[in-house]
Amino acid sequence: MADLPEFALEACSPYFREAKGDFVPRKEFGYSWRVNGSSIEMHIADYLAGAPDLVLIDFCDMVCRRAVGRRCPSPDSYLDYVRSDKYIVDNRPTYIRRSRNLARTACGRTAYLHDSVQRLLDSGLILDSDISNSYMSWTRRNNVQRVGFCSTMFRVVGISSRLDSDDIPDMVRDYVVYHECLHLRQGYRPGRRVHDAQFRSWERSFPGWKEAEGVLRRLGAA
Repeated sequence: MADLPEFALEACSPYFREAKGDFVPRKEFGYSWRVNGSSIEMHIADYLAGAPDLVLIDFCDMVCRRAVGRRCPSPDSYLDYVRSDKYIVDNRPTYIRRSRNLARTACGRTAYLHDSVQRLLDSGLILDSDISNSYMSWTRRNNVQRVGFCSTMFRVVGISSRLDSDDIPDMVRDYVVYHECLHLRQGYRPGRRVHDAQFRSWERSFPGWKEAEGVLRRLGAA
């Protein structure tokens, strides 16, 4: 762990007499704070340890505003930074290393995830821009309750290895991959609903989505 730099902690002076904080290793990006009277202690995921000065200053200011009960959106400097290709490329290897459930390969025993991606591209359901600078892998565990996940910050998609089986139709795999690619299309947008009306509209454009959902429900029940 490393302490937050003094120039970043100075952003807390309008709200607290004393401030301290550090960068902590976490799998997912996040932050927390503890207020004790007129002092605040912050813990920020170490993915921001290399951020430019302005990003750290604005981020600490945001945390302090929220700590005193003020509504404060994520600052533009922070969003621009973490949405940049450089940030993603620099920090994604750490995220993947900390994601113990990722098999770190898109090539399974019976299915190759990028075959699903190619079919989705060929059908026009997704575009190259949706999946640019992304990483896709099977999971180690064959989860049937959560068959896919997406880290929009690091643009990582994980698909349950339970779908890497001859008893799963390509259409079902494609649907799950499509769902996660839609999250990539949305991008990182903290504080906003993930499965909003726009997302559901995109999702329902997949031919046979009802059938795919039925297979997944039966799989979970089994």
